[in-house]
Amino acid sequence: MDPPENQASDGSSPDVVSPPVSITYSSDIARRWEKIHDDVRQISVTGVRGTTVEAVYENTKARPEIPPDYPLPVVGFSCMMREPTDGEIPGLVDDAIAQVLGPRGLSAIIGPGDRVVIKVNIVGPSQGMPGEKGRAIISDPRIVRYVAGKVREIIGSGGTADLKVIDATFSPEKDPSDKNNPQSFYYARLQRSEGKSVSEKDICYDYDADGVLDGGSGAQLVNLDSVPMSERFLTVIDEPVRGRCDVWLPKFLRTKEQARGEREYCDVYIGIPILKSHGFCGATGALKLHWGSMLGVLEKQEHSGYGFGTGDIRLFLDYLCAMNRARGFDFVIMDALTGNRSGPTNNAEDWDARTDYILMNAVLCAKDPVAIDTVETLLAGFQLDSVPLLESAFRDGIGMNRPAYIDLKGFDAFTRHKRWLQKTYPGSGQGSYPLQAGVGNARTHEDFNAPIEVSVSCEKSGQGYVFHYTASEPVPCNHKLARIDVLINGTVEKRLFDNLAGGSVPFDLDRYRGQVIRYRIAAWDMALNCTLSEEKAVKVA
Repeated sequence: MDPPENQASDGSSPDVVSPPVSITYSSDIARRWEKIHDDVRQISVTGVRGTTVEAVYENTKARPEIPPDYPLPVVGFSCMMREPTDGEIPGLVDDAIAQVLGPRGLSAIIGPGDRVVIKVNIVGPSQGMPGEKGRAIISDPRIVRYVAGKVREIIGSGGTADLKVIDATFSPEKDPSDKNNPQSFYYARLQRSEGKSVSEKDICYDYDADGVLDGGSGAQLVNLDSVPMSERFLTVIDEPVRGRCDVWLPKFLRTKEQARGEREYCDVYIGIPILKSHGFCGATGALKLHWGSMLGVLEKQEHSGYGFGTGDIRLFLDYLCAMNRARGFDFVIMDALTGNRSGPTNNAEDWDARTDYILMNAVLCAKDPVAIDTVETLLAGFQLDSVPLLESAFRDGIGMNRPAYIDLKGFDAFTRHKRWLQKTYPGSGQGSYPLQAGVGNARTHEDFNAPIEVSVSCEKSGQGYVFHYTASEPVPCNHKLARIDVLINGTVEKRLFDNLAGGSVPFDLDRYRGQVIRYRIAAWDMALNCTLSEEKAVKVA
């Protein structure tokens, strides 16, 4: 599991003096961290009221109906069955982005002169074993710096163009890279040095501590905890349990329309979460990433009044959904290079303790934050109904959490990768796959078997053609069949949501007259395991 010694430099000057080896949290920050971990430990002992979907929504509105013509949200999935090198990570990112946005990549949603904000997760950058500080805890700086560089190439440097990288640093200090705060951007890095301090060997967010993201993008770093109410805008959201939710977000996150001519706004908002379990809501991804944007250092860190201390997860879920509704991401690029088994951070008693993670070697992308978090949850090996945040967001109209209605690219690539993870990280203890059961009450599943006996045939019938298909569920099976995709020449031409075990579907193939077409089906189950049938060919008369 240990990553190899990849020598890389961020190009910073070696003349910059590193801080003392020993990293010590101020008493205020330490107290807050201890409070969080005490709450998490209490939850693990007593449980949380309303942790199942049924309990959470016992007295709330019914789940919405999915219309027959619902456009399936696309989730891009790019992976390797070994740890990618630094030079291979941009390719993984580009591939996942292209699966969702097409060959133009980010240029499909970003234009010259745009104002772009990138939200990352840098909570706990000084945690972890020396030589691995922040690993599997913070958004990988290789992904962040590459994405920021691509954005800068598109928006340019003049006129209205603006680029920010943002997160909270557990301090009201304006300086986002304050060397006296081990939670700051200065300490956020992919550590490649042996000690506890930041080194020129590390790949950093801000090695020279100048408040600008390393790597050449010129992105301004912003500590969200330093943004007072006077520099925020209010959005009032009504939620099923909490009722009125006052969401105060920084003015630079307003849409152009919301800004009404004022200078501070955001054309495109990008989230770069990291795949982690979470001690309160089971899994943390795109939806949970918004938490760092809320007003109030202490309230955010202690989740005060939002679940912790009350034992009622519904308060927490409601406020997260309100934040997503107030200003959601336009695009999400998920760092799934690692999987934190017992996140979101590390050990409160020993900041140098080893982080329990595995190498997952993947990148996910989507416009729909719920869809990407649903795929993340399944990639972690968790049961969807044990992560109620997904259902809460679905019922709030934020996105889709039903596997049958998610277009996961790569067909059986996701299935093959999960099987590889199973083989590579066997067992049930530290460093195993799936991720740790019980964190945030998330439950793991053991069904990684894709549909079987998947087949299709084609015959002429009258003026058209008929495809006959079959698919079966393996025995034993926890995840039933979800959808059948009919492919012609590698492209999905029809999706079936009924009669999944077998049936017939008519096709008009007139546009292929005189051509030889290739056809097959893809059978999906509720864990997004996929099996492709044998590809066949027929000449259209």
